[in-house]
Amino acid sequence: MDGYDIIGDVHGCATQLEALLDKLGYRAAAGEYRHPSRQAIFVGDLIDRGDGQLRVLEIVKSMVEAGSAKIVMGNHEFNALAYHTEWP
Repeated sequence: MDGYDIIGDVHGCATQLEALLDKLGYRAAAGEYRHPSRQAIFVGDLIDRGDGQLRVLEIVKSMVEAGSAKIVMGNHEFNALAYHTEWP
């Protein structure tokens, strides 16, 4: 790897995320975005607000599984998990 691209606060905006990845040189191949020499690091807040939340999660999940990205959970993901977790 020659470097990293730090991406945060996507907030469910899939169209804008795909445009950003394209501008940074990532290309969609075999179902995920890859860069020839860099790796994306998503620093949270992938969900909440935008209308493309599921698509954002699909993009990022496929990138992480392929090794072209890493992710750190943000407060919006934490809140979503907490909302759907039954308290003991």
